[in-house]
Amino acid sequence: MSEALISATENCLLAREQSALDKPDELFYCSYLISHLNLVAAEMPESGEAFLHNLQESLDNAFSVDQLSDQDKSGIKSLWNEVCGEIGSPLAS
Repeated sequence: MSEALISATENCLLAREQSALDKPDELFYCSYLISHLNLVAAEMPESGEAFLHNLQESLDNAFSVDQLSDQDKSGIKSLWNEVCGEIGSPLAS
């Protein structure tokens, strides 16, 4: 289950990244999320819910230490929520 969800999430983000080539902020947000997706996917979560939970936790932890602007944090969260909506997951916060 998690492999299909990971793949769907990655495909969604890659498609978003391709459409954002002329939008630097959105391109950064996509790249940021893709890097977290790759880190979490490497841990081989046992379920789709675990994958989404771990990715959200990874973002929360990174936001507490990364020196991102509030605008960047908001943009990343917004994009994450949109992606979760596209893949049919209510788990993003």
